[in-house]
Amino acid sequence: MRSTVIDRHLCKTVHGGRFVPIPDFPGEKIDRRLLPDIRWMERRYDIFITDGYSTDPVHAANGEHPIGLATDIIPNRAKGGTWNEIGALAHKAEPRQDHPIPPWRWVGWNGDPGHGRGNHLHLSWSHTPAKPRHPARVVYTRKCPTPPDNPPPPSPAKPPSTGGTSSSGIRYRAGRGHSTGGVSPPRLPHRLAARLAPVVSEGR
Repeated sequence: MRSTVIDRHLCKTVHGGRFVPIPDFPGEKIDRRLLPDIRWMERRYDIFITDGYSTDPVHAANGEHPIGLATDIIPNRAKGGTWNEIGALAHKAEPRQDHPIPPWRWVGWNGDPGHGRGNHLHLSWSHTPAKPRHPARVVYTRKCPTPPDNPPPPSPAKPPSTGGTSSSGIRYRAGRGHSTGGVSPPRLPHRLAARLAPVVSEGR
């Protein structure tokens, strides 16, 4: 397993895929390279995963559930989770309808049949092509599952505060999503297109 930082909150990991149980969610499995992202979502958004790796025909055969790179999410009521938190996660992954940001490949939420508030949030992660029941060679995640080959440089010291400041990450455009989870390859800025070439050129 080899991880490389591609951009802020974007990591590329080659090899190392394996379907493993998801801690805290009995009976559910996922590609182990997604576990750091899942832990982050669990801490930040009080999520409960109802489905991960699955070959059930209810999921699209060409989607991400059969390769362990998708999650279906609802609020974790036992920990005080709410649909507002799930909505905030959906908005982070897809600031505008049908425009998810990497590492997410497709986001099923309000406006997508069979998804949304009161139903569930679907998140798929970007990857190179893979057959059902087989881990993808390359997976893109928000957090690196291993120490990265090229860790980002330390942040410079912040100047004295002169009032409220704000910053935002780069947003990326992707093609129209479908309720099944199979989507068009993302359209990315030139500076990232070459690094994410497998996702762009090899499609789903």
